Amino acid sequence: MSYKPGVCTFCGTGCAHLLKTDNGSVDGVFPVQNHPVSRGRLCVRGWNIHELLNTPERITTPLVKKDGALVPASYDEAIGVLVKGLADRKANAAEEIAVLASPRSSNEENYLLTRLARSVWGTNNITLDSDSGHRNSLDVLAAGTGMAGMTGSLEELRSCEYVLVAGIDITKQNPIIGSEIHYAVRSGATLVTVDSRKTQIARLSTSFLQARPGSNKIVYAAMAKILIEENLVDFDFLKKHTDGFEGFANSLGALRDEDISAKTGVSMDAIRAAARGLAAAKSAMVFFSSGISGLDADTISYIYNLFLIAGKVGRPGCGVNPIAGINNLQGGYDMGVAPDLLSGFRPITDAKAASAVSAAWGAPISAKPGRGVHELLESGASKLTALIVVDHDEGIVRHAERIKTIPFVAYIGAYKNPFMEYATVVLPIATYIEDDCTFTNTERRVQLSKKKADAPSGVLPGWKLLSAIAEKSGSKWSYASSAAVMDEIAKITPTYAGISHAKLEGTFGIQWPCDAKNPKGTARLSIEASKTFTFAPVSGSFEVPKPTGDFPSLLMIGKAQHFWHQNNIMRKTSIPLREYNTTLLLYPDGYVDITADEAKAAGVRDGWPVNVVSAKGSMRVQARVTDEVGPGAAYVPYFIQEMISEFLLENVDILKLGEDATIPVRIEKV
Repeated sequence: MSYKPGVCTFCGTGCAHLLKTDNGSVDGVFPVQNHPVSRGRLCVRGWNIHELLNTPERITTPLVKKDGALVPASYDEAIGVLVKGLADRKANAAEEIAVLASPRSSNEENYLLTRLARSVWGTNNITLDSDSGHRNSLDVLAAGTGMAGMTGSLEELRSCEYVLVAGIDITKQNPIIGSEIHYAVRSGATLVTVDSRKTQIARLSTSFLQARPGSNKIVYAAMAKILIEENLVDFDFLKKHTDGFEGFANSLGALRDEDISAKTGVSMDAIRAAARGLAAAKSAMVFFSSGISGLDADTISYIYNLFLIAGKVGRPGCGVNPIAGINNLQGGYDMGVAPDLLSGFRPITDAKAASAVSAAWGAPISAKPGRGVHELLESGASKLTALIVVDHDEGIVRHAERIKTIPFVAYIGAYKNPFMEYATVVLPIATYIEDDCTFTNTERRVQLSKKKADAPSGVLPGWKLLSAIAEKSGSKWSYASSAAVMDEIAKITPTYAGISHAKLEGTFGIQWPCDAKNPKGTARLSIEASKTFTFAPVSGSFEVPKPTGDFPSLLMIGKAQHFWHQNNIMRKTSIPLREYNTTLLLYPDGYVDITADEAKAAGVRDGWPVNVVSAKGSMRVQARVTDEVGPGAAYVPYFIQEMISEFLLENVDILKLGEDATIPVRIEKV
């Protein structure tokens, strides 16, 4: 029996654990005391990851569909089916072939998947299966600071004087980071939460600004306006280190004081106190979500600009920090898993970067950006005829009817899930404990997970499977190990230039950028090492969603505590599954959060069935009466596929708006 160190692969925090292994099986998990982020802690998900690794629902043999049923096959036969299915479409690959990658895959697997898509299959239609919020965050931060990732360091959080939590239920989404915020508050930090729901972190805050749904952006803009009007701006910082302040300041002219409280429901006194506290603090951090209720680009831009005005970017204890909800979401974007990106978050239209990638791959790549998988599935004009999906969460099942019409579907993954029934061919891969691989957490920390157990007999690790697919397609790759893949990543990706498996071994990871100038990595964005920070462009529009007489409530969509990202992983771990099943006992049809007054007006009580009706459709759930939402607001957690998938599709245009994705509805008694 032995205890082997590794990295938790549930959320983006990147906690360290010790897995108890015995004869190839994993019997338990323990936290690592001296890890700089988790510091000897695991959340309820992390404490139960060994159950996932022991699930009997592993895919242990390739499968090929014959006569309408999936039957066992050899890797050679299954890979042959995949290669032929795509070869038949290569002449029009840019329109017919699409790849949906996983934010749970390792950096090495995602990098090779992009190489397959672009240099072998000839398509840039490759998408990371994540919500739009994180990409929005990276776009804003990359344009403003040059760093496409969290600008702060979690190691500095405990000593931070001011923490702003912007619309994220952080104690549930990333509990260890939530715990670090608690430590900061116990040490004297001011904690301000801006949200439309009274979450756990809101209840623990020094100040909770409960904004009406869709109006959070106005709160951040108002805080910036107050700093300017009260001469609390760090003008020395702005003059030395920023560009574009005047343009942003002028854009706030459309925000009238008399409208702020009317639109947000938050008092001006509370907003002024929050703004003054930010200005007075020597250090400050903001945390916001990247999930289904993640912020839109405009809201993120106002938050970033607010912190620039306050001089809280690029300094010790400071940071604008998007939080990744899935373990390698950040790493996936780092590897260029997007229709318009190369590794290192470089545009695919960057001729110099594309030339270096083409040279390393020995094949040309198209400079024309592709299209996202979800966009292709939603488009009635799409010519998509082949879809490859890796390690999928169940969110894509909302496109089930469209997927059924695609002639060729391939699934690559370690675990069984309902999506398999749509597949023409299924290819199993090893899990993260069955090979050496790396993951990048939400603060850009690249960590090495060493092999701890053998895969089921014959099951290939991801890098070896993808190499075999390339070879059968006529492109022989020369990787001898996952470490060799990282060596190539470092060769062509400036932010990862100094990273290797050998360098990561025995460490708690290295935060990129890691290069000749930063051989030990970069804990946080620094004024000294950075170019001028640029203010992000903003809309200058402060309209808010408005209910109507027919639809008097504004519905928000988000997550439930015990069903993480609508994925099949949580169904394979007993304690989270038990908590989820307990929720189902109380609300078997799912629920909508409403206030006691709203329930009284609808003539219902807690647990009673209701119809949630919008202008485009309806769904039947149960009422959950709570004080977590305010007057005229409602909230539905996305945790039962049958409950909400059709309703989401009916309102998909609204839901693309991110934080402003509020749907006017009425609650009707059944």
